Amino acid sequence: MKKITSPLFKSILPALLFFNIANAQKLPHVQETGLRAPTNIRVDGKATEWNNRLQAYNKAIQAYYTLSNDDNKLYLTVRAVKPEIINKIINGGVSLTIQKKIKKTINGGMSVTYPVFNTGNRPNINVNSMALIDQSSKDAGRLIDSLMSLNNSKLSGKAKFIRVSGIGDLDTLVSVYNIDGIRAASAFNKKMAYTLELSIDLKLLGLSVNDPVMFNYNIRFNQIDIDFVPGIVITRKNDGTIDMMNVVDPKLANSFISALSTTDCWGEYTLVK
Repeated sequence: MKKITSPLFKSILPALLFFNIANAQKLPHVQETGLRAPTNIRVDGKATEWNNRLQAYNKAIQAYYTLSNDDNKLYLTVRAVKPEIINKIINGGVSLTIQKKIKKTINGGMSVTYPVFNTGNRPNINVNSMALIDQSSKDAGRLIDSLMSLNNSKLSGKAKFIRVSGIGDLDTLVSVYNIDGIRAASAFNKKMAYTLELSIDLKLLGLSVNDPVMFNYNIRFNQIDIDFVPGIVITRKNDGTIDMMNVVDPKLANSFISALSTTDCWGEYTLVK
């Protein structure tokens, strides 16, 4: 694929960036109220049931999110549009922790993390690849569809596990196909925005819409290993220590290094009947 040179794209890109910034500024930093989930909600990595409009934009995690519930489940929908944040999520996972204690701490809380990959089995996804498509080309639409399908195939093919902590007697690592009451999925759309969805059965959390109580929640984007920072090539010794670090693309590397540390946000939620 060739790089973008068309004036059309150069005029569209700033407009899209401005729209995302303006939309984020209109949203609260933390979701303000409980929300009933749409009746057609599905955990499929798509936010179509929300008309792609989420409840909050948190600057700490640099992503949009919505927490919601129905009679049986608690749902988290997260959307990221910045390449460095998408890379961070894919390689470090998103953790949702429910804490019934008044004190805001993840210690002793009930937590679910997704995606989780086997060692050496992370998908190789270039989140900047959309920018290589010439938007003025007659084949642009086909190329975008192909790229989206390829990335989503890589995700679904390798993101097979969910990490669980503090939830009953469930194993630490469960399959995405589990029958225990936890679901997770993620996907890219045609604009290369990335959506991640989780759902947890309320009974696993000891919660009920018939006896709604306020609880604290924490959304955490986990730090990633430097080996997965685009723009940097790491060579290691046999014992695993770093032997050489080659910065292939300083601009790309610097933007991603800023997303290495763990970031999170706290909120309060009460189930809606």
